[in-house]
Amino acid sequence: MSGGQPIADLQDSLLGWASQTELQLSQTLADIDFFPHSGLGRDELQRIERFFGTFVRRQLSAGADFAALIDVMPALTSATLIKRASRMVEKEQFFTEYCAGLEIDASLASVVAGKVFELLEKTGLYVGSEDPVLALELHTGVTSAKIPDVLEAMDGDFDPAELGIPLSPFHEQLFADIAEVRAFSLEHPNSWLDRDRSHLALAPLVSDSVVEELKERPAGTENRRTAVGVATRELRPRIILDANRRKVCLRLPEQRVAEDHEIVWRVSMEGTTRIYRTGRPWGDTSPFSEALDITLDRPIRELTVVDSTNNITWNVPVIDSEDPVLVFSPKGHDMSSKMTLHYASLSVIAPEDATLVDVVTSKPLPEVEQFAIEGWDAWICHILDTTAADSIQLVRPGQQISPVRPVRAISPRQRVTFRDPAPAIDNIRTTSGLKVHSVSLIADFPPTLSGADETWYLSISSFVGAGASGEEVSQEEPLEVPAEGGSFEIFDPEAYDDPWVGEYLVRIRGPRNESFRHEFAIVEGMAASTDFAGLVRSVRIPAAGGLSEAVLLVKPTFKESDVTPAEISVAPDAAEATFAITTEVGDQLPLRFTPPRLQFELPLVGKPAVWRTARISCRASDIDPARPIRIRAGQGLGRPQVSLRNQHGAPVRTVKLTTEDDYTYEALLPATTMMGGRLELEWTDPRSKKRASVNLADITSQPAFTSLELAEDRLLIDGDGLAAWIWLAAAPWVPARSLALTRDTALPADLVGAGDLIVDVHSDDPFNILRAPYAPTEAAIRLPQAGCYQDPEPAFAQLSAFLAGEEDTAPNDPRLMPVLWDYLASWKGELGDREAVLTALRSNPSAALDALSSSLVPAELQPGRIISSGLILGPFSAADGSSKHRSPWIGALELLGQLPGLIEGEQPVRPVVKELEALAGKRLVEALSTGRDNTLDTACIDRSTVQLAMMDEAQQQALLGVLFAQGDMVPGAIMDDTSRLLAVMETFHKRAELTSLIDEELIQAAVSTLRALKGANKAVYASARVRFDKLDGVDTNARENHWALVPVVSMVFALAARMHAHGLMGKPKLLLKAAGEWAELAEIVPDLVTADLVAAEAMVLAVKYPGM
Repeated sequence: MSGGQPIADLQDSLLGWASQTELQLSQTLADIDFFPHSGLGRDELQRIERFFGTFVRRQLSAGADFAALIDVMPALTSATLIKRASRMVEKEQFFTEYCAGLEIDASLASVVAGKVFELLEKTGLYVGSEDPVLALELHTGVTSAKIPDVLEAMDGDFDPAELGIPLSPFHEQLFADIAEVRAFSLEHPNSWLDRDRSHLALAPLVSDSVVEELKERPAGTENRRTAVGVATRELRPRIILDANRRKVCLRLPEQRVAEDHEIVWRVSMEGTTRIYRTGRPWGDTSPFSEALDITLDRPIRELTVVDSTNNITWNVPVIDSEDPVLVFSPKGHDMSSKMTLHYASLSVIAPEDATLVDVVTSKPLPEVEQFAIEGWDAWICHILDTTAADSIQLVRPGQQISPVRPVRAISPRQRVTFRDPAPAIDNIRTTSGLKVHSVSLIADFPPTLSGADETWYLSISSFVGAGASGEEVSQEEPLEVPAEGGSFEIFDPEAYDDPWVGEYLVRIRGPRNESFRHEFAIVEGMAASTDFAGLVRSVRIPAAGGLSEAVLLVKPTFKESDVTPAEISVAPDAAEATFAITTEVGDQLPLRFTPPRLQFELPLVGKPAVWRTARISCRASDIDPARPIRIRAGQGLGRPQVSLRNQHGAPVRTVKLTTEDDYTYEALLPATTMMGGRLELEWTDPRSKKRASVNLADITSQPAFTSLELAEDRLLIDGDGLAAWIWLAAAPWVPARSLALTRDTALPADLVGAGDLIVDVHSDDPFNILRAPYAPTEAAIRLPQAGCYQDPEPAFAQLSAFLAGEEDTAPNDPRLMPVLWDYLASWKGELGDREAVLTALRSNPSAALDALSSSLVPAELQPGRIISSGLILGPFSAADGSSKHRSPWIGALELLGQLPGLIEGEQPVRPVVKELEALAGKRLVEALSTGRDNTLDTACIDRSTVQLAMMDEAQQQALLGVLFAQGDMVPGAIMDDTSRLLAVMETFHKRAELTSLIDEELIQAAVSTLRALKGANKAVYASARVRFDKLDGVDTNARENHWALVPVVSMVFALAARMHAHGLMGKPKLLLKAAGEWAELAEIVPDLVTADLVAAEAMVLAVKYPGM
């Protein structure tokens, strides 16, 4: 034990963090012998090292003794030593590197070196070597620098003794765990990263490096250490920040898809599921669908994404109510899950009342810019300069700056970044889809982790597309990186007389096996410009024979190359042209020239919005004035406007277009009764500087067709230039088919004899892929046809026969439940079979409830469907729990439904209760424990609320603004106090609608049901009365105050329904009679009803299983 002073600065803001982390680590390490068993990964250890280094530096500068400090913090010191050992460069310089990592004087290296064995003994960790460095290396499992050697050895006869790795009794199992990860990657070579890997037992400290290595260089890669590896692509849907458009989006990734096929996505946001389709764009020869960005129009906790085509499901977290902040990299990638951030600039989205601070300095982080996010009321995006920052923490009013609250470390020294010194060449991509640059990629190195000069390595291979490994272009080249960092040109312009021409995968490898890679296409010195025929010189527009001609002019500048063909132009009916760049030494790069084209969304009544280019023909009454027209015609349009012109060309109405992102322009079109004319877009072209106009639609008094018939296997129509989306009425799960129509068109064979067809006829567009909506449009026409769809799955074939009227009973297979809900919701089910479909749903309440959360029934309508269908009176026992990610209230009911089986089977309920707490909040667990929902006392309508309703609008808004200043900013758990209060207050905001709904008959049904509850169980009755008692002093007999009874009615009906479901009271007849009004009430105030249903289920379970 050292005799110096361990802590010299008792006011250090990190002292509390250091003490708490030391305690937690010491408790964790006391139970293990081998450090990887701690479960700590690299990300968390980097945060610990960052804060510990800052803490040590400040204590030393205040006069603390380093040896004494180590003595009182053995767990922190051991953890940071082992973390540093996992990234060790040179054994002889290890303790010097450790000091550099903490950013303390290198002269202290001998102090910590002499303490290693004492530290390991204090923490209870295994001592497996007399060499202090090897003793620490042993606890890394395998250092990141040696992971390539281990994996390469596993490709043959594996003998760990030949690897030069210090071994222990724990390593045999460790190597077995590594081999299991390797085997899993071989078993699912194209999707292993995207699959559930929770069954793999490899410790995070080692797993981080193994997964990174296998991701870039799969099992079997030769010369693994120096190989560039295979190109990867994004497989998972993810949250991104589109800073240009000031939006937060969900990005659906590219997926491999055949030509003329689609990927069907189901995206669930807070219970509402929508269908999206992606495929190859018009003219694209890529094997992948295009990525799709879906705007998140409000803050949400999480969303669920299902790739229905490939049967893959992802749960994507968004806002954590405990730490409501989203962190993005400079390129807009979501970094919110990271504990340590490696960027010198960050984009951070937070509530507008929050401050972003560095807990080390207790000062706000320097801000470069801020802007609002579209749709996210009271949230702000902050662009932060984090070059000199140690941490970032969100602090809201009433919170203190504290490192023991959620906090992320910042350490830009951990990452090499790639930089494009100039924009890519416009309108040109490689055949693989990479943008093309004319100057070299730059690699920017931060100050080195060792604090000394380091040797890094550059290797380059050809890029041949995602999932494939290209040929090595150059042997691995050393880069001498100075201690202070620096910048390097990847493609040295002085290296060759001929230009760099090609698409490449660049890898920079560090001494700790760090690996940073970048895909890059270059034609060195290339200059190119795009020109268009006609007055419009910035975008292609409809012209004779197709689209206006686009020409690409290409020429070399300071290095010679050849272009083939010499003249590059795009045919009127084509999306792009191909050409090649070649050099004297034989390098060749095929390229695609894809000039932009005009696109517009014209809103038509009963039709979905689709992007098109070709002019359409419609009646004036077809134009929907409630939805905007949207235009994309390049950037920087001058004074864009749309005009309705009569048959003489004179403008009748002109509307200016506006834009938020300088890319998409929009405006609402006025309603018109014109019998003839046109809709015209007019703007100043940014290149020609002249006014230009394009006819978007011909306004006519005649419909596009008057007759559509099905004649055996042919569609007959009396119109031209048309296409159709065709659905099978008896098979709503089968995607619609797109068909170009002539006056006599043969039906695809699988649509013949498959039951009635539902056909939506629309104007064809040869320049865009017009993707069909999931369900038939309002304008669709039903054509009778005998038969039903012969699905290969018997259950689906039976359902098709039922929907075609060939069978009287709907099948009740659980797999059909989502289809049945979708049929009732989006397909507006036929009246004759609606009740039969409901009967099938009621036959399996649990499966029906689970299916509802993934169906197309909007979230606000789901509680009403549960009530009106009668499912609310049944048990919810068996479920897979997936609903908790799509619809929290349904997920909570499913989890609660698992408890009776666990209790009766004498199995532990704690794991389910923990899930319930994470999903719905602590208040729900309290209700399970005590049988009473404590939120009923605060989340209620009382006399003061009723008095507020009598004030004028200005007074109401002022008072509500004070009461709910922060209430709706951050999405919380459904049973949180704030969430419950906001749900109840919806009654106040919707009181006009509720007053017209609540009548004496409904109130009497609630009173009678309340009496029945009293006879069934006094405790449940007491809970049902809480909200009624809160209305003391309110004249509830007065018609204008009936709305205040809605929370009372909601809870009474919820308790009665769940009491009956659990066999604790008979069938509530008056409740059944009032089910229609209850369902209507649920559609007006869905959050109130859903939370009441969850609370009622918990209270009833507590009564039935006391002491749970």
